Amino acid sequence: MKKLLAVLLVFASTVLLNGCGDEDVVNNNPVTTTKGVFVLYEGVFGQPQSYDYGFIYTDSGTVNANVYQNSNGGANLNSVPNGMILNSLGLFVVAQGNYGGAGTIYKINPSNNQLIASRNFGTNPYSLDFGQTRIYITNTASDYVSVLDHSFNPVADSISVGPNPSEIAVSSGNVFVAKQSYTFENSLAVINESNLSVTKIFFNTPPVCVEKGENRIFVSTYSGKKIYSILPSNAVVIDSADVPVNEPAIGTIAAMDSHTLFVLGVADTSFGSNIGKRVYKFDVLSKTLDPNFNIQFSGSDDAYGISFNSIQQKLYIANSKGGQVNGEVRVYDISGNLLTTYADIGGKFPKRLVFEN
Repeated sequence: MKKLLAVLLVFASTVLLNGCGDEDVVNNNPVTTTKGVFVLYEGVFGQPQSYDYGFIYTDSGTVNANVYQNSNGGANLNSVPNGMILNSLGLFVVAQGNYGGAGTIYKINPSNNQLIASRNFGTNPYSLDFGQTRIYITNTASDYVSVLDHSFNPVADSISVGPNPSEIAVSSGNVFVAKQSYTFENSLAVINESNLSVTKIFFNTPPVCVEKGENRIFVSTYSGKKIYSILPSNAVVIDSADVPVNEPAIGTIAAMDSHTLFVLGVADTSFGSNIGKRVYKFDVLSKTLDPNFNIQFSGSDDAYGISFNSIQQKLYIANSKGGQVNGEVRVYDISGNLLTTYADIGGKFPKRLVFEN
């Protein structure tokens, strides 16, 4: 739900927008997932059956909805799941929980989607990434990062990184922590993995996204509309580029290659929104936009989440459709041509996409 100043306001407004009785049907049929895309949807606060993820089978073009519930006897994820990552250890999901309270991390078998382990922790945990032996999770309604080992045992409960930490990326022994667009501290926190010490890089506006590139960390700054390039080994800013878009802010970025990024243009910055109506293709070396790349949304359609599949060389965009109906996923080639639309992915407010190639 739309990264607003108060997570509680987000929850309340979504309930009013969508009502309390429009819950998805769960069939409790275990789901086997193979090649395709996991699509995590935040759902509608107050509707537990809406907290789940879908799976797109890219070979057949079919979609399974409410995969977690259908594979775990109807059990619900905690409210507002926002973080998802897939690696050799499994499929991991982080859910915020009720505003100001503990959330939950889940380890799930990505083949049969059955729960392996879970743990309640933190204060509205939002996003996660893995180090060699640890998991780092932002707590977005607070000011800290939680550190767990791969068995979910706490390593460090609260590493202070500044208010409203959001996206996170681990690279070359450092953990890079962005902020929500409504934060009061425009800092990118850098946690040293060896001793868990914290340093900060300050910007004129909030650094809202961190993205791993080839020997780079890319950072987008919200209303500053700049992309910064950082060496991950020593956390030094080596370059910056203005992104000349018409929108008042930029948000999520997704790396295509060592110097090409897809950049979300944020049209409405009310309440610190991070929702886009247009996606751009930006070259950080030439510091120019591709004039022939044109992905735009109108009406209730929006770019709520973007992710690039480097194996397929395709851009996936999650469209929340304003939460009025179930969201969709659109797939584009690297030139911005629409290839496929999955018109109903089974849940509202789709956000995070991860790929099983």
